Amino acid sequence: MATLPLALEPLGKAGKLGAVLFQFPPWFFYRRSNLAHIAHGAQVLDGYQIAIEFRNRTWFEDKHRAEVLAFEREHNLAHVVVDEPQGFSSSIPAVWEVTSPDLAIFRLHGRNEATWDKKGLTASSERFDYEYQEPELQDFLQPVHHLAERARRVHVVFNNNLRDQRIRGARLFSTLLGRPS
Repeated sequence: MATLPLALEPLGKAGKLGAVLFQFPPWFFYRRSNLAHIAHGAQVLDGYQIAIEFRNRTWFEDKHRAEVLAFEREHNLAHVVVDEPQGFSSSIPAVWEVTSPDLAIFRLHGRNEATWDKKGLTASSERFDYEYQEPELQDFLQPVHHLAERARRVHVVFNNNLRDQRIRGARLFSTLLGRPS
């Protein structure tokens, strides 16, 4: 296994490092040199599960989607499915694909369109101020079950982080997952 960066070492040694998330910024758009950059990062952390979250729609435009997903599969990179406001250059669609047999991740960023690309915010909690409601979460049940049929583990991560919104959302989603359909 690769030598972990010092900050990750305690988690790796304790067997508590589920994945290293590479979340790329909105200005990291699709191009072959960026694919090479990702491959290099995965090589540096060889032996550890890497998860990839893009924040620029060019990665999943029709002309690149199949190539990007194939690249993630080839390098055993866990694709991160996202829920977020649509219609912004930093928005990507929810692409419900499994690219690593070991792990799939679904991150819920909220749907606060008013703050998604707002400049000058003082905290991320302002951007991700969103309370998921039960009907929205019910819409995710079938796609998450579909991920679970194709990956050994599925992590559902609530990233809406004002006060206890993510905790309430996670509890509600857990309850919904436990109900018979």
